[in-house]
Amino acid sequence: MTGAQQGMHNLSTILKRLEAVTSRLEDVAVSSSSPAPTSSLKSPTIATHENLASHSAPAASGSGGAPPPPPPPPLPPAPAPVAEEVQSPAVKAYEDEIVNGALKEFIDKSNELGGLVKEHASLLPALCEAQLQFLKLASNHSKPSSPQGLGPLLEPQGKAIQAIMETKDKLSRSKEGRDWNVCFNTLGEGVPAWGWVQVEPAPAPFVAEMKNAAQFWSDRVIKQYKDTNPAAVAWAKAFAQLLTTLQAYVKQWHTTGVAWNPKGSPAPASIPASSSSSTAPPPPPPPPASSGSTASAPAAGGTAALLADLNKGGSVTSGLRKVDPSQMTHKNPELRSSSVVPDGASGKKAPPLKPKPGAAPAKKPAKLELEDGNKWMVEYQEDNKNIVIDQTELHQTVHIFSCKNSVVKIGGKINAVTMVGCKKTAIVLDSAVSSLSITSSPSFEVQITGKIPTIQIDTTDSGQVYLSKECMDSVEIITSKTSSINISVPTGQDGDFEERPVPEQMKSRVVNGKLVTEIIEHSG
Repeated sequence: MTGAQQGMHNLSTILKRLEAVTSRLEDVAVSSSSPAPTSSLKSPTIATHENLASHSAPAASGSGGAPPPPPPPPLPPAPAPVAEEVQSPAVKAYEDEIVNGALKEFIDKSNELGGLVKEHASLLPALCEAQLQFLKLASNHSKPSSPQGLGPLLEPQGKAIQAIMETKDKLSRSKEGRDWNVCFNTLGEGVPAWGWVQVEPAPAPFVAEMKNAAQFWSDRVIKQYKDTNPAAVAWAKAFAQLLTTLQAYVKQWHTTGVAWNPKGSPAPASIPASSSSSTAPPPPPPPPASSGSTASAPAAGGTAALLADLNKGGSVTSGLRKVDPSQMTHKNPELRSSSVVPDGASGKKAPPLKPKPGAAPAKKPAKLELEDGNKWMVEYQEDNKNIVIDQTELHQTVHIFSCKNSVVKIGGKINAVTMVGCKKTAIVLDSAVSSLSITSSPSFEVQITGKIPTIQIDTTDSGQVYLSKECMDSVEIITSKTSSINISVPTGQDGDFEERPVPEQMKSRVVNGKLVTEIIEHSG
């Protein structure tokens, strides 16, 4: 048999087997359902596929098949949507204008300056973030009914301000930070402006007052580093701009105080942990365990700590140091003449006692010298009526700071004069090209013998200004937050003066939708 014949034989065998299978499947189908005519089947192979397609599904779902799977359990009800806090326009403005605007610019300038100034300035973002979280809370809740309820909400901001002030004192006393005291004082005098959240009904003037206090030091930064360190000058200007932006923000969005939401829910007892976690300073590390005492859990402060110590019984004295015989005054009479007992181990004296609260501060040495060839510094002078500065030049300035009951005579023509933080201090000035500025110096006296274009008086009560004839047609006197200020003008050839008070009372009214302010003059 050839290969072709063998292939045909195999194909024939396969067809016979298929026919037999088809016949059996048809018999099964007929027995389980109505009979179907077999004459309609034209091909055994096609009939096999059709029967498989039409009867395989019912057979699988019969009584002998697997039971259907149970229906899936019902889904739990969807949780109710949590009401999200609404971000008010005031909060968004604080984020855009302060946090992401002026503050970011100031931090960038601080990073460029680097050193201890950068370290000090890095504490300011925590304060701004704490205030932002407080403003978010205020925009969604009503104001607490009592100051006791408001205190815990302001605590994170208070701690941030305190950290900045303590760091200022620490850096100012350090040897490395003495050269940057003007920068530390700039930030230290300006950071209380963020306390506006406690001021009512006009917080914006409070911010302006703090800004003016910082302006004195920022001007000193600019003058001191104008020619030597441009980064320090940019730093001072950035901080001044930050305070200006803060004042404008408070004036626009919180005119009479923090804008609470009167329709909101009552304010919580404290700032939520999720909000204050990024602003609260880290807790202090635990004190090192004494070698002579066993480790124990830290006790709470105040009364709780005292009670916990008393409950220890005899073990309360276990951590005390044994006194060396050389330190006992009853065995060493020579120690009684001194209030300081030497340390037996190292021979070092105990640190001096801190002054009591309310005690008069230590007097600082008086200063009168010319710095950098253009700045006369008159500082901490007291009861000195003979301060004379006569070797002056046109480009020089005079800075009078923290003097008391003294008289400063300035001869020649000078650029500008500033007096800050003085009491009962008098200035006799010949002429100035720029201005005379007096800030926070009550009971002052100023006499102009030549000519000056501008006199600025700010945050000062009780002052007297004597003008010369040359000043009558050109001088401008600008006052802000002052009282009892008198200007004496010459009236004749005999040196007589006529005293004229600076108005303190204003009257405002609305005319055609505009606010018109007039001075109230008293005549009697």
